[in-house]
Amino acid sequence: MSRELARLAAITTFSVRGSLGGFRALGLAAFAAIPSLIAFAVVSAHPVPHALSDAVEGLVSSLTIPIVAMVIVLVIAVGQFRNEIDAETLVYLSDRSVARSTIVAGKYLGAVVVSLLFVLPAALVPLAIAAGGGGTPYPVAVPVAVAGATALAVMVYVGFFLLLGLVSRYALLIGLLFGFVWEELIPFLPGDAPRLTVVYYLRSFLAGVLTNGPLSGYSRGVSVIAAVATLLVVTLVLVAAAAVFFRTIETAPERESA
Repeated sequence: MSRELARLAAITTFSVRGSLGGFRALGLAAFAAIPSLIAFAVVSAHPVPHALSDAVEGLVSSLTIPIVAMVIVLVIAVGQFRNEIDAETLVYLSDRSVARSTIVAGKYLGAVVVSLLFVLPAALVPLAIAAGGGGTPYPVAVPVAVAGATALAVMVYVGFFLLLGLVSRYALLIGLLFGFVWEELIPFLPGDAPRLTVVYYLRSFLAGVLTNGPLSGYSRGVSVIAAVATLLVVTLVLVAAAAVFFRTIETAPERESA
């Protein structure tokens, strides 16, 4: 057991280091800075304090989580398996004595850690900019709720995009369609259709935790407990599915005969 935990830690560490190297990390950092740049722009317009705080807080549900966080997690999580499969290097790791479920868990944890390093500042720094720029100070519950919703978003999106990168070579394209079509359009449909999206439960979580402000007004949501439980179950199912697929699929692409 201790040996397998050591292997899990080693794979997680390798995943983190591999995701933070190169120009891709710089590009993700620049993309994560977009909400902060918008917050600076709002501050420079000198709105009244209450309007400034509400405008920046509203970025969380309209931009940071559904777009910025989603894209960052997509790039990081898809690459965990897809880059190695395309480079035909994953086969060397999968042929060793490390359990395939341990490989999946390690890559999942690594992707979560790296995603949080980018996404948490993207969600929280704009709030600090607004408060420091003359906005109405936020109650402690606001940054805590935003951090919690961001962590939940990362947790679920990593599970989905990790599985997607494992089973499809078009994972980036499918992921973008999922984020910008499914997650953005389905919530506007009537009835129970919004329940089929991740963002529905994230907004329900924020509305259930907060009592005032732009993030508290989602009237169609479920309770906080139901939202968190649903996201946890979905994450476990996605990671388990990735472990099952990893045991059955070919980890190196087929070569064409000469």
